[in-house]
Amino acid sequence: MMKNVAFLSATVAMLVLSGCSSKEPAIDATANANGTSIGTNANTSSTTGTDANAVIAPITNASANDTTTGAAGSNGVNGSDGQLVSILFDYDKFDVREDMQEAMTKNTLLVKGKAIKLEGNCDEFGSDEYNFALGLKRANAVKSALVNSGVSADAITMASFGESNPVCLEKTQECWAKNRRVDFKLP
Repeated sequence: MMKNVAFLSATVAMLVLSGCSSKEPAIDATANANGTSIGTNANTSSTTGTDANAVIAPITNASANDTTTGAAGSNGVNGSDGQLVSILFDYDKFDVREDMQEAMTKNTLLVKGKAIKLEGNCDEFGSDEYNFALGLKRANAVKSALVNSGVSADAITMASFGESNPVCLEKTQECWAKNRRVDFKLP
C-alpha cells in the first residue's frame, strides 16, 4: 500500500514538473460531442480534460540545426491526394517542425468544419509516463496550429498513446523518427 502511494506521488510530481498538469498522462484533452471522453489506452482510465476554449499557446518552429527530415506521414501518403498526413517530431521535442508546415496547411484545409481526433505518439525512449505526457504535448502543439489556422477548438479531441502505438519496429533512426508523430483521425 505504501509503495503504491509513494509511486503515485512520484508520478504526479514528475508530471507536474514536466509541464503536464494532469495526473493521468493518457487522457483525452477534450470531451466529445455528447460530453463523454474517449479513452485511448485500455490500461489507463480517461478523464475529461480542460476547457476547449482555454488559451492555446502559439507553436514554435524547430531549431535551425535540425537534421531529421521526412514529410510523409505514417499513413504512407504525402497529402497531395487529399489524405491526412501524420505530423512528425524531433527526438524529445513537441514543437511543429519547419518541414511539417506544408503538411499542417494541407491537413488544416482537410479538417476545417469536421470533428478530428489528434493522437500523440512517441518512440521507445523514456519512461511510459514521460512518453504519455510528451505525446499529449505533441497533440496539443498540433491542436494549437490548427486553432491558429481557424479550426474550431471544440471540434478537436486529443489523446496520447505514448510509445504503445508504433508504426515501425526496427531499431534504426529512420524507424524511431516515424514513431514520433501526431496522427489525424476522423471519427
